[in-house]
Amino acid sequence: MDERKKRRLIELAKDALIVLLSCSALWLAARTPLTAPLWELFREEGPQVIQGQDQVGSRDSGALPMAMAANLPGGGMDLPEGAEGTRYGICYDQAACQELFQKVAGSLTETLSSSGAPEEVSRREWESALTARLGVYMDFQGQIPLPVLLGWLSGGETGLTATVRRLVLTQWEGGTDVYYQDEGDGSFYRCRSEVADSFSLAEALSGLTDNGAFFAFESELYAGLAPDTLLLPDAPAPAVYSAANPMNAGQGALEALVQDLGFSLNSTSFYSTDEQVARSGDDSVRLSDRGVAQYQYEGRAAGGLFPVLRQGEEDVLFSQVETCRQIALTAMGSRCGDARLYLLSVTERPDGLEIDFGYSLNGVPVLLDRGCAARFLVEGDQVVQFSIYLRNYTAGDASSLVLPPRQGMAALLARGLEGEELLLTYADSGGDTLTAGWSARSDRRD
Repeated sequence: MDERKKRRLIELAKDALIVLLSCSALWLAARTPLTAPLWELFREEGPQVIQGQDQVGSRDSGALPMAMAANLPGGGMDLPEGAEGTRYGICYDQAACQELFQKVAGSLTETLSSSGAPEEVSRREWESALTARLGVYMDFQGQIPLPVLLGWLSGGETGLTATVRRLVLTQWEGGTDVYYQDEGDGSFYRCRSEVADSFSLAEALSGLTDNGAFFAFESELYAGLAPDTLLLPDAPAPAVYSAANPMNAGQGALEALVQDLGFSLNSTSFYSTDEQVARSGDDSVRLSDRGVAQYQYEGRAAGGLFPVLRQGEEDVLFSQVETCRQIALTAMGSRCGDARLYLLSVTERPDGLEIDFGYSLNGVPVLLDRGCAARFLVEGDQVVQFSIYLRNYTAGDASSLVLPPRQGMAALLARGLEGEELLLTYADSGGDTLTAGWSARSDRRD
């Protein structure tokens, strides 16, 4: 064998050894407790994707609305109070919302990414965007900062800073508009994009058929409700759910939870007081008999299990919210059964940022006696506290008996709740069965 072939064989052997050592290092890193939190944070589990639907990414599922309405003027069908066109609405149907949202998400992303500065518009212009122009209305139920929404949609950034619950994507001759109500000041705004393709939006909405959806302000019969209440003519028939505490298996349940969160069992001590406690260094989790798990980081500097995972230098808010959402999914996703988590609110506090999440069941919000399903406190680049209420929900074969919307409104008015939104909800006070019913939700701002 000549000298050239010998050198070539030696080099090939070196390359093979390097690959083998690299694979071994990666395997050992994945097994090391230090990397467990990061590994777990990007593992999305549970029923965030409806059975029978194509899986969507973790960012997309964070942005999923809970109610939608498509407006196609001139569709040839009558709407309430003589409005002309086709109106297709979705309430309390998560799979249908997901299907429609996937069709329009690209147009929404393009519009938010390329729109100009927001311009304040009147209530009348807002109603016109809802009813008189080709477009799609989206209701996220929670209050979502626009930088977070765009981060979920594309990972991109935006100069828009408003926090929204409702927005409308509409077509105009030169592009697309986004109308929204700022949850901070209650005013309505329009952002115009001359870059987004309006024909894509029209194509996404083509083929939808009218189902009689309407907004309360379109009908004198519903003048007693908040004007932007979205309604369907027939009474909904939501499922009856069973509810249970998934953490009632003793210390084993707490061990499984903290291991999912990234605690190393070899360095974690467990003990009981009036609650079960797991402690590892400056990180601890307390678990109550009701299934409420409370995490606390007691260190003085960054170094806890849950640093904020930055996606970029500018998108600090999105990184904070998304880190908390991924922690919530890690802890709750495999334990919450048929429920889905959605963002309720992001609030600035003197000691940091408070981020709340709620449960929904097939697009119906769950009202918990403790307020929210999960609450996080973020200080800078560190999650220092969170409290999660672990509940498992399973849909049954029976349906809840719900009054038609007219009767539901009458019940609200009889209780002196005029001007509030009529919203279907499940109330969970710790029992084992949940049935849906109408609730009042105030849109008033102090």
